[in-house]
Amino acid sequence: MSPVSQTRSDHPYRPPTPGDSRSPCPGLNALANHGYLPRNGRDLTAAQLRHAIQEVYKISPALAYILARGGVRRCGIDGKLDLHNLALHNVLEHDGSLVHDNALKGQEFAPIEVDRALLQQLLDTSPKDYLTIHDFAQAQVTRQASSPPLKTLFEVTSLGEVNLILQVFGVRGSEGASHHFAVDEKHRNERVVPKRWLASFLGEERLPEGWPGPSKETGLLEQIGEMYAISNAKSKLVHDKRS
Repeated sequence: MSPVSQTRSDHPYRPPTPGDSRSPCPGLNALANHGYLPRNGRDLTAAQLRHAIQEVYKISPALAYILARGGVRRCGIDGKLDLHNLALHNVLEHDGSLVHDNALKGQEFAPIEVDRALLQQLLDTSPKDYLTIHDFAQAQVTRQASSPPLKTLFEVTSLGEVNLILQVFGVRGSEGASHHFAVDEKHRNERVVPKRWLASFLGEERLPEGWPGPSKETGLLEQIGEMYAISNAKSKLVHDKRS
């Protein structure tokens, strides 16, 4: 049993209350909603962020340092971060999110509320009970086609966001039965993400019931390699559509 599943009872889900600070990042919001980060989401240090994402999402120390330090440095004040400051538009946040609407022209902060229509669009990418890397690539192509073009930095960021979902919540297709969903034979050796976990994580910003925690650590090299795989899948989808 993973440390996350062992300690979940000590970190019950509680939705944010008025005055709590939340971001466009479901991963950090979930950590605050479960109390792995201060539930008010305010005055967070890079050390707090690094510890929480390592503990719960099994991110390697080096990658956790980069993510935590980058967030506080770019969006924090005097070494402290309120989660909502991560919504500063086109700083780290970007258009084309899979579940958040784009910032309106002239807005300083992007929306942090989950757009239910976009969430459903993501889940409807496949008729199966799970999404594959190809499905996530297709979802990004579809969503970004209706958004302003992304600068290279934000395109890379968007790839990293999707890959972390795949790495943290993905399971080998052959293990689907043990998690109560059926997987096609052709996907048995792929990493797939159950839709019910996605709906909970992205839609409610909570750690999904039945999720045992990540099966392995995600490091910087793994992150870069898998981002290339998603990028290549997207490029092929765009090329095939034009052909």
